Order: sequence, then C-alpha cells, then structure tokens
Amino acid sequence: MLSIKRLSHTLKRSRIPDRFFSNTTPRDNQTALVLGSNGALGSAIISHLKQINKDDITIIGADVTPNRDQTNVNAFILLQGGGNAESVSEDLVKGFQDLFDSKPEFDALICANGGFAMDDDAKAEMMMDMNFEPCAAACSDAILNYISDDEALFVAFGATAALDDIDRDSPMKKYIASKRDVHDLIQRVGSTSGKALKKSKRIDDVELRTRYRCLNKLTAVAILPSTLNTEANRNAMKPSKEELRRWTKPDDIAREIGTWMKMKDLRPSSGGLIKCVTEDGMTDFMISR
Repeated sequence: MLSIKRLSHTLKRSRIPDRFFSNTTPRDNQTALVLGSNGALGSAIISHLKQINKDDITIIGADVTPNRDQTNVNAFILLQGGGNAESVSEDLVKGFQDLFDSKPEFDALICANGGFAMDDDAKAEMMMDMNFEPCAAACSDAILNYISDDEALFVAFGATAALDDIDRDSPMKKYIASKRDVHDLIQRVGSTSGKALKKSKRIDDVELRTRYRCLNKLTAVAILPSTLNTEANRNAMKPSKEELRRWTKPDDIAREIGTWMKMKDLRPSSGGLIKCVTEDGMTDFMISR
C-alpha cells in the first residue's frame, strides 16, 4: 500500500471567508475541484454537476492545457509546473491563492485526469504522470488542508484491467501499473478515513485523522471503467456497434457522481473500487473490493 505523500512546502493559513460556510452551518453552496477538467470525462462531470445544482455549486477546473470553454467552470487553474505530484499540488495551491481571498474548502475533489498509451508508444512513459501523479497530489499534505471536514467526496479513476495481476508480456503494462497505483492510493486513503467499512485503528492512521480533520468523514472511491465511450476512443479503436454498447458513457459516470454528491447516504464505503459494467448501453456500478 502507498502512504500519503508528504510535501515540504508550508502553506499560509488564513480565515475562511464568509462565502464558505463553517462546519456548524449548513453548506448550501458546494465547492468542487475537478482535475482533468478539459477532457471528455471531466467536461461531462462538470456539465452534469452544474445542471443538477444550478447556482448551488462552485466548480474550479484544473488541467495541463488551457481551458477551452470559459462557461463550464467558475474558475480555472493551469497546471504547468510538471507532471509529478509535488508540481501539481504546488500549481493548485498557487491557483487557490490567486483565486480566493481566503482558504477555500472543497466538498468534492474529482480526479478526472488520465490517458492511455501502449508500451511501444512514446507516450507510454507518461502514463504515471497522466494517471497517478495528479491523484497523489490530491492526497498530499498541501491539498488535504483544503478539503472540507464535512463529509467531502474524493473520486479518482482506475481501470478494470488493473484488477488482475500484470502480465509481463502485456503491451500496456505501464498503463495498467499506473492505474493499479491509483487503486492502491484510494484503498490506502480509504482505510484511513473514518468512512471506511472498518475504521482503521492503526496508530499512524489515527494520527493522520487527527492531523487532517477531513479524513474523519472523507469518502474516497475509485471508479473503474473498462472503455470510455468518447470520440477519441471511437476514432482510435473503431469499435463495432456491438462493442460500443459495452463501452461506458461519461454521462453515466457523471450522473453517478452527481448522486453521491447530493445523497451522501448512497456513497460507497470509503476505499471502495467501483466497477462500471455496461451491457446493451446500460451501466451498473458494482463494488469490486
């Protein structure tokens, strides 16, 4: 299992502004951070959250490419320092400081970042930076300090292919390895959370919950699609109509996340790996482990 990454830089602490409610007041307006906000998955999630919450949600997007649609998020942070977790977290913290007068509290942190490449592709070396490192950044010291103590939601994306042992002869070993690291991270953070099926009593986990109060009520889950039904995937893989009916639509995932945001009792236990099972164009979400 992975440990939560520690980052060395120190954050300035400031009073939470009035527009962000304290834990003793109902939080009518939610604030969400979406990494990978420019991609098909991130865009679908943002669009759905805006649709169901109307004016009751503030969404901060973040991506490695400039934001193309200025209307889909309330604000945007360009991630430009590098692909590792420390650089991503530093870019995010700088963005928060530029955007907010005081420290924000995020009710949801959604890592919709990701990419795919075969091992013989030059981009294969980027798999860890694209799939795992932003998720690790989201669980770093720096960002945990910005997550709400009041039942926040953390969602990352793994892959069903990463549930099995890695075949050394597989042409996508690096992709699978990066997704397995996402699974391990979610299970590590999830077991530390007070929302885990069995709350960890390990001394270091108790210490983490004391240090980061958000962990007491945080739900951390990973969603595991097989193949996403996106334009890029359709163009690259040329699926048959029958194959396409087994691909998961980003909109279906967006609706599930929207349900978890609005109805906290319907969230899986923290640390859960949730498989997307799509048949005949209909998607079910099933707990894998």
